[in-house]
Amino acid sequence: MDLYSTLSLWLTNIRSLAELDDFCRQIWKLYGEESLGEDDAERLCVKADRQRADVRKDRKGSYVLPRSCYPQRSRSERSRREAAHGQRDPLRWGRKRRLARMQAVRPEFAGAFTEGESAALYIVMSDCRQHGRCDRSVKEIGDRAGVGATTVRNALRKASRLGLLRVTERRQWRARNLTNHIVVVHRRQIAWIAKFRPNLGLKFYPTAFKKAASTGSSRNKQSKRPFNSRSDWPPDGLKPFPSHASPTG
Repeated sequence: MDLYSTLSLWLTNIRSLAELDDFCRQIWKLYGEESLGEDDAERLCVKADRQRADVRKDRKGSYVLPRSCYPQRSRSERSRREAAHGQRDPLRWGRKRRLARMQAVRPEFAGAFTEGESAALYIVMSDCRQHGRCDRSVKEIGDRAGVGATTVRNALRKASRLGLLRVTERRQWRARNLTNHIVVVHRRQIAWIAKFRPNLGLKFYPTAFKKAASTGSSRNKQSKRPFNSRSDWPPDGLKPFPSHASPTG
């Protein structure tokens, strides 16, 4: 079998546009090396053009899988400039302004962040204040703060550059990456959220139970000592640790 027949057979098995383009480049490369004649190269390129048209026709009539398994947001007809200056959600807008005014970042660092970035850092500092870390996704932080994902990423990038936060990426091989692990590392910022912002985020995290009323069992109000002290033991009842004798004298 000659070279022309081999290339023709190879062409019939190609089913993608990228492979067809690469096939045409190889054809003219062989023609430049004088391994293939000009007439044969022309005929092969004509066949490649016909097959390219057939592949495009099949793609239009067939079902194309979406790029992501998650639901895709419909494409807006407005430009980026129109969308930036368009109508905003009043609830998200008010939440962003309210959280930004609560100043979860120390005053010497607050000037480095915009209003939206300060609101995003409020959510991060709230989680770090209550749980010791923040492992929420960028979209969840943005939804809670009333800002977009780009604003959250900018806030985390600036805070990491200033030494306030340490952002650890948790990448996975052949799987969806886990959310970032965010920890406050600046000592003065840790003291700020612990001392000057003790109720940080409590209004936005409802508790599942109410605090029980004090019954006085944990501490005796008269003696100001724990209930299990020796002076509060019942005279004839069982005492803790009966195998050990109480010290005398």
